[in-house]
Amino acid sequence: MASVSGCWLQGMSAPGVFEDPAQLRLMQLFAHDVGVGYPNASRADHFNALLAQLQLTPFALAPVQLAALPSLCDDAFELPAVLMALSRRSDEFGDEMCGIDWALRSVGLYPGWAALGQLEGLTLEVRRLDLSESFTGLEPASLRQISQWIVHRITEQGDAREARVIRGANWLFAALQRWDAHLYNASVSATSPQHAMTQLMQRLARVGAVYHQNYLIEGRSLAQWLEEAQENPLPLLDVLSRSRLIVPGDSKNSLLVTSLIAPTGRMFRIFSEADLSVIRQWIDWLPQAATSQLLPLQPVSRPPVDRVPDMPTPVEAGRFPASLREAYFVLQGRALAPATRKFAHAYVSGWLARSQRSLKTSERQLPEHWGTNVLRAWLLDKHDENGRQFDDSDPEQIPSREEIIESTLQLAPLTLIDGAWLQGFTDLGLASSHVGCALFQTYWDELGNGIAALNHPKIYRDGLREMEFELAPTGSREFAEDPRLHEDSFRLPVYWLCLGKLPVTFMPEILGMNLAMELSGVGGSYRAARRFLRHYGFSTAFVDLHNTIDNVSTGHSAWAADAIDAHMRSLVSEREVVEQWHRVRVGYESLAPMPGKWGEVLRRLGISSAGSLLPRDKRRAAVSSGYLHHLPITRKVLEEVPGQ
Repeated sequence: MASVSGCWLQGMSAPGVFEDPAQLRLMQLFAHDVGVGYPNASRADHFNALLAQLQLTPFALAPVQLAALPSLCDDAFELPAVLMALSRRSDEFGDEMCGIDWALRSVGLYPGWAALGQLEGLTLEVRRLDLSESFTGLEPASLRQISQWIVHRITEQGDAREARVIRGANWLFAALQRWDAHLYNASVSATSPQHAMTQLMQRLARVGAVYHQNYLIEGRSLAQWLEEAQENPLPLLDVLSRSRLIVPGDSKNSLLVTSLIAPTGRMFRIFSEADLSVIRQWIDWLPQAATSQLLPLQPVSRPPVDRVPDMPTPVEAGRFPASLREAYFVLQGRALAPATRKFAHAYVSGWLARSQRSLKTSERQLPEHWGTNVLRAWLLDKHDENGRQFDDSDPEQIPSREEIIESTLQLAPLTLIDGAWLQGFTDLGLASSHVGCALFQTYWDELGNGIAALNHPKIYRDGLREMEFELAPTGSREFAEDPRLHEDSFRLPVYWLCLGKLPVTFMPEILGMNLAMELSGVGGSYRAARRFLRHYGFSTAFVDLHNTIDNVSTGHSAWAADAIDAHMRSLVSEREVVEQWHRVRVGYESLAPMPGKWGEVLRRLGISSAGSLLPRDKRRAAVSSGYLHHLPITRKVLEEVPGQ
């Protein structure tokens, strides 16, 4: 449970709801959970640090690794597994997830974890595990009140959505009670030397049964006793306690844990130190066996299990968009159905193939080789170059007012999903990693750090309104089909949307593209845009904001370079370094790859080549009608979304 703390919010953010104030507050909660801006600062990482204090580092693992540990019982995974599953379909269970979050923030510190802070002789700081406690690296906030505010925004939408919130909260309380009962029962059992010895014997019996055929205990070979102990070890423990190997109550004089395990003994290194501790405690406890009793265990009720409904086969599930506009609309959600995932992978692969070809002749390349300080030095040089280009530009050469307005409009599909290429870095494991922490922080910045007034898409939309453009909500079909927006204006946005859905598959390319994007306007283009906008009396808020937060010293450009360096440092072999650096360079080029010869011919003829970018679904699978989109939470946003 600790390893997935906060996971229920990892899939809540999606491009279609980038401007929803309640969604921004959900991201604020998640930022506190992962320890935004710092690697290994999540609540899960803190629990791993506590495990190290308790000398339990073999269990300080990622969730996928913990799932493979046989020493952890299945019951321990019941609640966290469901939370992880729900997080992958927050488009379907968003309201329930908000109810779950509200319930968890209300509980704060689980009883079992509170007990960790009360262990005698140990000082364990457990406050970081309290879900109502804010992260010390951020401004203090009442996470419980934020979660409650979000729930109130949902319940304002009517009884149906309120019922879903309550359903999520009620399920969580019941599931948490079961999980806590399992934890309590496991703790009670762990305090029993007999129970611990039973588990130890059952674990080692199969291997031991191969040996000891000639060693007799009460007329039978030890091998026979061990064979039977695989199913029921209690008879063996009983006869063992009466044998000459054991002195009940005196482990220091018991042969089993003294001479037999000495370097000259026949059982040297058979038992680990943890095993020996269990055996010694059992031996010392034996005189009390007749009178000792376990504390009563808590009853655990099993939840009713409904029949799983028939689901479409992977080939049938999802949509394979047939146009850029449809792709833009379909990809506004977070989850990817199989057919849509296939489209996203194919679209990115095709785009990167063009970027690979463009890399051969491009003048805007990353250094050919990576090394310590190479990228930072290059970054400063590039910033100087951007500054010189701006200084050398003619301040009297200003595009017409109509050109400024039209370019602002055509950039809307791109800028209203600002940061979409990083949406995959809200994954709990990536957001708190050395590579991903800076990318998640960048993403959180793009969305305004939980503050609607600082939300980049909202600021851009305000600028569009100033130019008398009132566009539909970004996640609506009406937006994607707006005839005022050119087909070509969706090419790069669809690439961003696809890329953001596949953060692990295209990690190096995302790192490179992210640097290209964050650096693209700093020192030059943003300053030029500011000059043009001011000339015609338009707000410069959007470009002013980016020219500061994207800076190359402490801003997004610097973070982008740091993320690349962190990724490259993690590589072991020279071959890996060369391969991954090449992919980063292709990713950098992919922000604006040069057109191929055919594309250039079409451009000169005034013909759009946008359709040629689309991958084709050769199998033409059946298409489901469902879209994996998130419902807005805030009433104002909800009222603006037309029917889909």
